[in-house]
Amino acid sequence: MSTSTTSKLKYIKPDDVAHLIRNGDTASFLVIDVRSSDFPGGNLPGALNLHTGHFRSDRDVERVIQQHITPRLPALRTVILHCMRSQTRGPYAASLLQRSPALPPNLDVVVLEGGFQGWLRRYRGDKRLFENLDEGQGSDEWEDVVNAPEGSRLEADDSRRLREGKQP
Repeated sequence: MSTSTTSKLKYIKPDDVAHLIRNGDTASFLVIDVRSSDFPGGNLPGALNLHTGHFRSDRDVERVIQQHITPRLPALRTVILHCMRSQTRGPYAASLLQRSPALPPNLDVVVLEGGFQGWLRRYRGDKRLFENLDEGQGSDEWEDVVNAPEGSRLEADDSRRLREGKQP
């Protein structure tokens, strides 16, 4: 698995995640998709949708760990987080997980390079790598959200608030 580190965060390449999904070893990894209003329309197979509101406080992060990570041990080795672009919300949630004392040792917390937008562009034709993908939405509002520039009115509200330094 190829990962890179920036400011203590590790990033995982989409091809490595695709390999994990295609191999079917779903017990070894968990995908947490932190998108909110931009979640409907498609997601990675088996992704758990926990928007950034689930990461508001240390107690919230601990609850995420207890409810969704700890029960998957000892098989779970990698927690993969992402948002639409993996520029704000995904790295934010990953950093909170990494610094939590409740996180079990020996777990790799990584961020999907390029987020869902990059995933969609790269793998759109491979139905094994998507769940709930609405192919009919190519030109309507969901696609506009996918292509919305950072900070635009179409981008998810919690992402904007995070960039402004406010809690989601």
